[in-house]
Formats: sequence, structure tokens, C-alpha cells
Amino acid sequence: MVPYRRFAAFLWLLLLAAAVIWPAVGLAQRGSPPSAQVLQEAEQLYRAHRFAEALSRYEQFLQTSPPESQGQYAWLRTAELYGIQGNWQEARRRYEALLSMKTDSGLALQARYGVGQAHYKLGNLPEAERVLENLSASTLPAALRFKTNALLTEISLQTGNVNQAFSRLLLVSKDLMYGEEDWFQDLKTRLLNRASLAELTNLADLYRDTPLSAGVLLQLAKLELQAGRTEQAATWVQALQQRFPESPEAAQARPLGLRPDQPQAPATPGAVGCLLPLSGADAESGSQVKNGLELAAAQTGLPLIIHDCGGTAESVAAAVNELADDPSVTALIGFLPSALADAAAAEAQRLGLPLVALTQKKDVTLGRPLVFRDFLTHRQMVQALVHYATATSGWQRFAILYPDSKYGQTLARQFGDEINRQAARLVGQASYQEGGEDVAQAVQTLTQIPATLTGGPVVDAVFIPDEAPVAAAAATALALTPLQGVRLLGTNLLHTPATLKYGDILSGIVFVDGFLPGDTDPLSKAFVADFRQRFHQAPGYLAAQGYSSMRLLAETIRQNPSLRREALAPKLQQQTPPPGFTLFRGFNYEREAEVATRIITIRQGQFVLAP
Repeated sequence: MVPYRRFAAFLWLLLLAAAVIWPAVGLAQRGSPPSAQVLQEAEQLYRAHRFAEALSRYEQFLQTSPPESQGQYAWLRTAELYGIQGNWQEARRRYEALLSMKTDSGLALQARYGVGQAHYKLGNLPEAERVLENLSASTLPAALRFKTNALLTEISLQTGNVNQAFSRLLLVSKDLMYGEEDWFQDLKTRLLNRASLAELTNLADLYRDTPLSAGVLLQLAKLELQAGRTEQAATWVQALQQRFPESPEAAQARPLGLRPDQPQAPATPGAVGCLLPLSGADAESGSQVKNGLELAAAQTGLPLIIHDCGGTAESVAAAVNELADDPSVTALIGFLPSALADAAAAEAQRLGLPLVALTQKKDVTLGRPLVFRDFLTHRQMVQALVHYATATSGWQRFAILYPDSKYGQTLARQFGDEINRQAARLVGQASYQEGGEDVAQAVQTLTQIPATLTGGPVVDAVFIPDEAPVAAAAATALALTPLQGVRLLGTNLLHTPATLKYGDILSGIVFVDGFLPGDTDPLSKAFVADFRQRFHQAPGYLAAQGYSSMRLLAETIRQNPSLRREALAPKLQQQTPPPGFTLFRGFNYEREAEVATRIITIRQGQFVLAP
């Protein structure tokens, strides 16, 4: 009986405890929002700039959530919010704590920037510079690369190193479209105002053709004018107007009245006007196209008149008008960002001047019989990639892993459409945040694809339209799932030297571009040799496209030397590929060019043609 009584007493105590505990648990569940809801509320408060409330909510979420996955994201947010509140000691502690965890690579990069920013805010400039310099050596998303180089520029300015600040600001300018325009302009203004006359003179000698050099020349002119050295000031203005005639700085120099505008020598008949972004965010790309144009012009003897098209619809329209006023200009070539393409095309059509546009802008030729497009489009790239995957490799089941951005959504939709046209199957797709912080979660979504009834592979290939760091992170995550060994497909975003840092992880990935410097085709090899001899570097796709388009236009003008501008357009539409190296294959009825494509892979750490 004794054991039974002990058991009964124990059971009675257990029931009594349950009566007390379970109502309390139920009340807690009913009275407290689930952790996912807390995180959603925190994010909404953050986006509404209600930072104190957002911080409280993130802290509440972290009390009940593990440090993995979304917990790490919330941890990053709290670090950022402590910084916003000015508590940089706690912000640094949180960033460093996040780095001590097994952190997603995207979050780790942001945390490393946060550590550098915290040291900068706390006045520890040497340590801030060390952290950020190490970070800048990594492969970064464009927006984070902008911030890292901008903060390094701030440090150089504070330590009085003008030359270093200038070189760092040049790196910032390359990613301007992904960063804060106001921050960039403020850095530029402070740098020019802080530099001495000797430092500016040295910069003008070292950096003759960079997008920032126009500001250096204008500041030199102003300083010389303030010192009463009018003749030297006029020399700097003359250099500015000759080297950067379409820049805002050249326009600002005109009211100084130091040099009257001098008429230019008349151009040779049959000249081609070139619209290129030679300043601003697209200056590096514009310079690559310019090199290709100049090589083709030298080989064909066709004169070029190059104008910086600026960064606004008004500036590009003004450049078209100026070229149209020159009777020697027979036609235009323009490397045009999508935001400017319509303005240039509309003005060229209005003025009766044929335009060959190198642009991704869709429908730029519609309703404009004088406008042509000669450029590798997303659609052509996807068509070539899917054809290779299905017809050459025999793959039939595909999945898509794409960033939730305009680019990612567009490429994913086009890839899916082309898969359907090729009678293959799209068996699954998943998106992730732009920047790839949650790409591993998206990979897990793909693992839910049901197995095939035939026992064949669940997925033959996964299409990832993103840059190398994200593609590598996705490949790493896929290798830890039942989809390990699946083939990977990408876009020409991968065709950069930085991708080869991930050569082991991305070995075998297949993507499309219009040109490969290592192509064994004899005409391509001859072009590469000529380009190297003239510019001491290998050409990329943009240089090859500029060269090809110029050769196309030069051949059309050579065959029809006496035709007026408007009459040249029908001849251009009928033009066959010119002799020598060219990417051009012909125009369709909408004056859209079919261009060459190359199927490229990575093998032994190098870009090579896919078998």
C-alpha cells in the first residue's frame, strides 16, 4: 500500500502543477504575438523610421528566437539601430558578436562594414581603415562596395591624404548608380576645396581622363583666377573645354570669360557622331566602347566626332542636336543607358539622323525607322542558353533561383518562357532578397520539388541570374542538399575577373556573353591582337561591340558614299555582316540586330568556351 500511496500523492501534485501552469501558458500564447509577427512589426517600424520602437521589437524577437537564420538578420538590424541612436560602442559589440556566429556570407559582409563604420564613428581611424581595406578586397555587392569606398574616402580626407582620397573617390564613382548621390557629391566638393594648388596640379597630371578630372581642372582655374594669374587660369579652362567639352564643369567655366569659344575645324565628310557616357556612373563602360570605336575608325578611315552624352535626357538630346547641326555627320552610334535611350532615339528620328543604339532598352526602335539597335539583349542571351542546355546537353528539367529585383524578375520570366518554347519543363523556382542574404533559404525551397516517376533526376539544371558571390553561395548551399551535383546556368554578369575567385565553387557553370577574348576563331584572335597592340589590354564585350558596330556602319557608308542621311537607313537595314571580325549577324524587320553569342564555362580557374 505504501508505494501506491506515494504514487497517488505524486500524481496529485503533478495534476495540481498542470492546473497552475497550463492556463498561464495558454494566456501567454494568446497575449503575446508569435515571433514571426514580432519580426514583421519590427521591420515595418524600421521602414517607417520609428527606430526606437523598431529596436524594442527586434530585441523582443531575439529573446525568443535562436541566433540562426532570421535571428541573425534581426541581430544585424539591432546593431544598425544602436548606431543610428549614436551608441556606437554597443553597435560595434553587436556587429562583432554577429561575426563570431556561423553567419551567412552576405550578413557577414554587412557586419564587417558595420565594424569599420563603428570604429570610424568612435574616432579610431587606423582600425577603421584596416577593417574597411580588408573588406574592400572581398567581392562585394555594388551598394556595399559604394559605401565601403565612400567611408574610406572620408578617412583619407580626415587624415589629409588628398591623393589617396581622390583614387578612392574614383572607385566610389564607378558604383554611383547603386549609392547615395548626395554623399558622393559632398565628398567630391570637400576634396576639391581641401586640396592645395600643388595637389590639384599633381592630380591633373596623374588622372587626365577620369570622370573626376573635369572638377580638378575647374578648381585649378578658379584658384589661379583668385590669385590673379589670369593666363594660367585660362590655360586650365582651355584644357577643361578640350578634354571634357560636354561636362557640367565646362559649362560652369564659360562665365569666367577666360577664353572665347573658338570654332572647331570642319569635320571630314562621312563622319560618324558618337554618343558615349564618358562621365558619371557609366564612364568606365563608355570608355570601353570608345576604345572599340576608335580602333574600327582607325582601320576603316572613317572620322569620329565623340560627345559625352551626359546623364540626363536633356543632355543627350542636346548632344544629338549638336551633332545633327554638323553637315559632315552622316549617322550616329550611341552607347546609351536604358534611361537615356528613348530621348536619344526620339531626337535622332526627329532630326532625320540614323542612329545605331547600343542599349538594353526594349522597343527603342518601334515607330522610329531611322533607329537601329545592335546589342546583346537579355532575350537573345536566354534563348542561346536554353538552346544549349536542351539541344546540346539534353537537359529537360529546370529550376530558377533568382533575386527579387527588376533584373532577376525579368530574366526569370524570360527563362521560363523560353523553357516552355523549347518543350522542356520548369519544375520549380524560388526568389531571394537582392544581395543574396537569404539565398540559402531559397535553396531549401527548391529541395521540395517532388521526385520524378521515371526515377530520373529531379532537376537537371538551376538558372541563377546573379553575380558571382551570390551564385557561389547558392552553389555551396545546393551541395548540402539532395540537389548536389546539379548543373548551374547563369548570365553575363558572371563574365568578370572577380568571378574567377570562385572558380572552384563555380567550375562548370554555363553562361552566355557576346564575346570571349580567348576565342580560338581566327578573326576574333586578330581583333584581340590589334586591340592589345593599341590599348595594351584585352578587350571585353563592350569594346568588341563598339568595334563591330563601327565596322558595320563604316561598311554601309563606304558602299553608299553619296547618300543623304535619311536614305542611308534602308541600306543599313539590308546590310550583311562586314568583312573581318564582327558580332553583327543581320537586322530583323524591327531593326533589331541578331548578334553573336558565346557559350562560356569555367574550367581550371579560367573562362573557356563550353563544349
